[in-house]
Amino acid sequence: MKELEKILCQVFRLKKDEVKDELTMNDIQVWDSLTHMDIITCIEEELSIQLTIDDIMNMRDIGAIKKIVSEKLV
Repeated sequence: MKELEKILCQVFRLKKDEVKDELTMNDIQVWDSLTHMDIITCIEEELSIQLTIDDIMNMRDIGAIKKIVSEKLV
């Protein structure tokens, strides 16, 4: 999951200690629809996983992103 945290920090422009599961699009200023697609692309490419439309739609907060990605990596 360190790779995922690195991606989240990079795309959302957060420091490691600022990455909290409860953060949503409303909490992260740079998290808009384009950034959402950036995070999806980075996750798929760097972690070599395929996300479904449902996965993408359910990624509403950092906790959900972590949960979905961890399920794909099993």
